Parts: sequence; C-alpha cells; structure tokens
Amino acid sequence: MKLFNTRTHKVEEFKPLEDNEVRMYSCGPTVYNHAHIGNLSSYIYADLLRRTLRGAGYRVKHVMNFTDVDDKTIRDSKKAYPNMEPMEALTKFTKHYEEVFLSEMKAVGVNVDDIHFVKATDNIASIQQHVQHLMDEGIAYLADDGIYFSIAKYKENRVYGQLSKVESRTDTRARVDNDEYDKDEASDFALWKRQKPGEPAWDFIMSDGTNVKGRPGWHIECSVMSSKNLGQPFDIHTGGVDLIFPHHENEIAQSTAGDQPELYANFFVHNEHLLVNGQKMSKSLHNFYTLPDLIDKGYSPLDFRVLVMQSSYRSATNFSWESLTAAQNRLRHWRNVAELRHQVSEMPSQNQVEAVQSALEDARLAMENDLDTPKALMLVDQAIDQFKPEAVDSSALDFVLDFIEQNLGIGIRKLTPDISEEDYKLIDKRTKARQQKDWTESDKLRDELADRGIIVKDGQTTIWNRR
Repeated sequence: MKLFNTRTHKVEEFKPLEDNEVRMYSCGPTVYNHAHIGNLSSYIYADLLRRTLRGAGYRVKHVMNFTDVDDKTIRDSKKAYPNMEPMEALTKFTKHYEEVFLSEMKAVGVNVDDIHFVKATDNIASIQQHVQHLMDEGIAYLADDGIYFSIAKYKENRVYGQLSKVESRTDTRARVDNDEYDKDEASDFALWKRQKPGEPAWDFIMSDGTNVKGRPGWHIECSVMSSKNLGQPFDIHTGGVDLIFPHHENEIAQSTAGDQPELYANFFVHNEHLLVNGQKMSKSLHNFYTLPDLIDKGYSPLDFRVLVMQSSYRSATNFSWESLTAAQNRLRHWRNVAELRHQVSEMPSQNQVEAVQSALEDARLAMENDLDTPKALMLVDQAIDQFKPEAVDSSALDFVLDFIEQNLGIGIRKLTPDISEEDYKLIDKRTKARQQKDWTESDKLRDELADRGIIVKDGQTTIWNRR
C-alpha cells in the first residue's frame, strides 16, 4: 500500500512499525458547533483510509480526540449558559456537540464504532505530567500567564518545521497565548494557561509546589492523547492541511523534545481543503456549509460522502451544488441497480461475475494506491453498469454491494429495502390495466405509486425504483 507522507514529502510504501497492527490518530473536532463540511471531509477520508488498511489485511487501532476545552469551547459555553458555574457550563455545552458530531459522522457513513474517542478533559493529569517533564528538561518555562514551550531550546537538539518548512524565531522570545494562530514564523506557544476570570480551571501543583491553576493549551492535548493511547512512535497521523502548521508541527516538537523519542508519527497523511468560491471553508469567513444545510437543500449525507470521494484527498476541491448533484445522481444510479435484487429473476453469467470481479479488484488496488478514490468510483461504475433488468447475476451483484459497503462506507443494502406487499399489488394491478389498454387506470395507479415514493419504468418488464 502506498501513501503520500507529509513528513518526507513523497509517496512511500506503507508498512506498520510493528507486527500487523496499524496505530492511527486523527485530529478530531473542537466541540462547540456543527462541524462544517470541510472538516467532515477530513473525517471521511480518515474513515476510507482505515477501511482500506483493513482491506489490505492490517488490524487498525484508530484514535480520535474531542477538543472539549480550548478558547472556543470556553467562550461559547459562557454565552450558552451565562449563569452556570464555568466547569459545569463547559461540560454540558461540549457534551451536546459531541453527540451532534457522532450523529453526523454516522450519517456520512463513518463507522464510529471502529474509532476510540478520547476527551481532553479526561486526560488533564497526563497533560500536566507531560508539561512538568518538559519543564524538567528545560524546554518549557513559566511565564506570568502560563507555561510555554521554547522553540529555541528545542532547536538546540531537534529540527523544527519538518512538515511545513516554517522557520522559527531565534533572536527573540515571541509568545502566542491563543490556541490557534496563523503566522509564517513559529513562536513559543502555550502548554498550560493560567486561569482567567470566569474560566473553568484545574489545579496544577508543580514539582516546586507552585500551583499554576488553569487549563491546557490546544497543541499539548493531541500530543498526550495520541502517545498515551497509541505509544510513540505510532504509524499514521491524519488531519487537514490547515493543521500542518502550527498544530502538527507543535505536536511533533512537544512529543520529541528532550529525552523523548525522535520520531512522533511515521506517516502524516493530510487532506486538502474543500473550497467555496476558491476560498478555504472557514467559520471565521462565514463561507461554510454544515450537514443540515445540505439536507435542507434536498441532499442526503451520503450524497456528500460520494462528492468527497469524487476528488483525490490531495487535491483542493471547489464545493458547488452542481458537483453535489452529480454525486447524488451517481448514488441514485447505484441504488437503482441495487434494487434490482428484489424484483428480477437471476440470470447466471460467468462473464458478468468475471467482469465485476476484475473491476472491483482494480478498484481495491486504486484505493491502496494513495487512496485514489476517483479511479475507484469509476471502476465501481463500470461494475454497476454490467447489470440490466434482463441480466442480473446475484453473485456478481453481491460482490459490488459488498465492495460499496465495506470499502466505500455506503450501506447500499440498507438504503434499498424491498417495497411492501401492498406496493407490489398496485404494480400488478397496473400491469393488468396496461395489458387491457386501460391507460386511464394505468396512469392513476402510476400516480398512486408515485405518492408512495415509488417510480415505475416500463420495458420488457416493469421495474420500480424508490424516489
């Protein structure tokens, strides 16, 4: 299997560091609102990667975090519950959006049962222990507003900027206390922030007895949760390209400083942006869509999953309603073919079986070649197009439906249940009306079926599809 490794800036053959198990960490959501669809695309690609690794025969341990304490969650929990104690408000607020996130992940076909979710607030003691260790190593220092990581000290023995090639300042100690920042140069960043008025906080008794009461910075949370659950080094770290700097660079620095292992994660796999009018989708720019926005327009969450797969994860993609409609039409065609299993007699065909197996094997290889989802979809289309109402080999159709479900994450069988006995009776009545050339009755029954969400198509035999 091949993957583009941001750490080495080239496509490499992937092999696990140990045995046959892949240890993978994905930067998860900051739970303060609905995830916009650009972020959801990142989680879909991670889900596809995990499915592909398993299809290649590896066991996969996949960990994803909830950032449930940071600048945004504190800010918005105070707005949502202004009269509530800060810690209680934070817990109630973030719990709600954790549930929203999991619901939307399931809706877009991500198998959340295959992911081990961890929360920053459940790992405070481990975070404090790591911060204290960085202090003991002389790579972190105490300031008036918290504890900071020294980039200059780190650079005495390690290389900073291996993912982004961003250089750091060495002539002055420039500090950044906000969790997220966007600069061309790295600055010392907060590992632990002193409590501000009205903020939730944890006691942090340092080795010299000083209590730096406060809460963790954003970057340290992922460093600790990944290494704690996967060990260090682990195999794959995923996320969007917007996380390369500063977040992932700072994760690497915190995790490899001092006497810690020099390697944090072997592969970094980053997906490109989902754009709107050529711009990165961002809540700060107010140019983003959420899953409910798409549903309100008449699209399904799985239509969006197909749209994501229509582009390579390493190519920036411009979101448009036209491209989403194309994805919707593709999935509708797959569903129409899947529904044939309920209504046509099997026509065994070794040629059809062989053609389908060949296309699906090539699709599997495409997925193992740096997640080439556009090619994989094209090959699935080729397999799907083997089936006509008068030519369906059930074994061949099962092969296709299995691939779509297991490799692409779309539960096609669940989407295409059989129609009811009453529906079949109406179709039979309409067939008889057509045989008797009673077109008025035939049209009436067609409309009645349409009202029930069933569209009939007349040919050598009448075929139905759900609307």
